[in-house]
Amino acid sequence: MPSIISVIVPTLNRPDDLMVFVDSLKKQTIKPLELVIVDAGTIDSLEKMLQDALKGSGISLQYTKSEPGTSLQRNVAMKLAKGEIFFFFDDDIILEPDYIEQTLPCFEIPHNPPVGAVLGTFNSPYTMTKWKLKYAKLFRMTHTDNTDSPRVMSSGAVCWSIEPSKVIPIPVCSGGRVAFRRECFHEAQWDTFLPGYTMSEDVEISYRIAKKWTLVQNPDAKLYHKKSPVSRDKYGERVARLIYSRYYFFQKNLPKTPRHLVGFTWWNIGVLLLYTNVAMFKTKGKPADTLKGLKKGYSLCFQHLFKKEINP
Repeated sequence: MPSIISVIVPTLNRPDDLMVFVDSLKKQTIKPLELVIVDAGTIDSLEKMLQDALKGSGISLQYTKSEPGTSLQRNVAMKLAKGEIFFFFDDDIILEPDYIEQTLPCFEIPHNPPVGAVLGTFNSPYTMTKWKLKYAKLFRMTHTDNTDSPRVMSSGAVCWSIEPSKVIPIPVCSGGRVAFRRECFHEAQWDTFLPGYTMSEDVEISYRIAKKWTLVQNPDAKLYHKKSPVSRDKYGERVARLIYSRYYFFQKNLPKTPRHLVGFTWWNIGVLLLYTNVAMFKTKGKPADTLKGLKKGYSLCFQHLFKKEINP
């Protein structure tokens, strides 16, 4: 059983959320060696707050500053971390007390290739409304489902398992609730293709790692995702990043067979219809912001396609 554990958290101006996470980390039945924080924020007192919070816990603090970027911050953290197992979390996560204890045995489950990553499961899972779920399935968009067979679809979007009935192999992992063996990163790094608040960077790296390692999801490793509104992009910017990150993942990793090309085209039709409808009929927010997001997202795709300089 691996004994040296590093917990890695990139953060950006969420001190209150981060302190709640640290409190749940201190309550773990198996504690990590260290907490590695890579801070892209502007709160000068954060390091002192973390030192005070961890005092007497037996968990050491590794703290450094960085430019913003979820992938960049995780790469910086891995250079500092000493562990054999890297637990990656978002800064607005709350862990059940036995999260680490439930996760570690999964690395010993016999698989060929060996288990390289273990994904946790939300104890308050996000469930989609019936019409949203039907729409997502129809257009092969990312969605959650009660299934023991999660998959990456031909479009590049993911069907995630809400809560599997047992520990199951999975095709990709979510970066805010996953533990990786250190060896997984000997030949792989988080891709910094989209600076700042990113999307699909976790799917992208885990898709590559899954070619040499088995990835599993454990229904008994539970955690709660608060989904803090602090430091998140505006709605239109998230739309732009969704479009570009899906294009980037598809372009870089998936085969360009007729099935995949049709699936990706169909996904884009679904995205255009969905967000055009949001811009026209949504009563809250700014419709113009959504349309700007659509325009920016597809502009980035065309810039990348024609090898022009990109400014995400």
